[in-house]
Amino acid sequence: MRLNPLRIFLAIVDTGSQHAASRALGLTQPAVTKALQRLEAELDVRLFDRSVHGAVLTEYGQVLLAHARLIDSELKTSIEALNQIKGARKGSISVALSHLPGTLLLPVVLGNFRRKWPDISLRIAASAYPFLLPQVREGSLDFAIAPAPDSDWPEDLVREPLMATTLSPVVRRGHSRASAASLRDLAGAEWVLPTQESATAQALYAAAKQLDMPRPHCQLTCETFTAMIMTVASSDLIGLIPSEMVDSIATLAGVVEVPIEDRLESGELCLIRRRSSVFTPAAAALAANFASAARNLSGANQRRNNNEKLSR
Repeated sequence: MRLNPLRIFLAIVDTGSQHAASRALGLTQPAVTKALQRLEAELDVRLFDRSVHGAVLTEYGQVLLAHARLIDSELKTSIEALNQIKGARKGSISVALSHLPGTLLLPVVLGNFRRKWPDISLRIAASAYPFLLPQVREGSLDFAIAPAPDSDWPEDLVREPLMATTLSPVVRRGHSRASAASLRDLAGAEWVLPTQESATAQALYAAAKQLDMPRPHCQLTCETFTAMIMTVASSDLIGLIPSEMVDSIATLAGVVEVPIEDRLESGELCLIRRRSSVFTPAAAALAANFASAARNLSGANQRRNNNEKLSR
């Protein structure tokens, strides 16, 4: 299929000039210029102001950009879907994973998926809620898996619950509050959280409010698990991570769980996608694999909790 004008438009936006866009696309600069002129003529607007500093979007260009990435992504997805239905096993998928699915589900999912789809190019992004939502909305992510609130949810996105999760405070070994028995014992401490808007942060703030405690103090946020856990291991900050990750991941990094009696329930782990999106066969298979792995992990956690209750 001929390279569509919107993709040339996006290349100019991303590279900053027609000359750089021509290099990125493997086209001559006159071909890029002609395609842009044709697009502007069809739309009857000027999309860029040209200057010695490169191409700058006009007001019309900014409006087009808001839709162009999604249109281009949908075209690419439709072509890949048609080819995969015809038997091709190639294509690309981009997903964002929060801490738990990135560390506990991905290793389980990846082997099975790649055996069936060995030629799929897979991009795994680390992006925390709510920053991943615009990427899902514009089509740069096929889907995301992260804790998501069930209130004030945007109508253009779908959240498909996969499993419930709980949270555990973690600190470095030898921390003065490592043996705290309740959330109250952690009052006045400084926390490191994924984002202020994340389900993790909201669960902590809600629990503190319910106990009539001051709002927990957090001036540092880390969107990646590695950055957060290494910060906790080398400082007096307190982290908050999915309880399922404590034994398998956190302990290896040199941090320990704080044995508080308070139960901190995070938002449900959800698969997040655009309401109007249609997955390619490969993306649908990957999403199904994540859903299956989440169900298995949830079942294992439930059995372990039941066994612990029986042993008490």
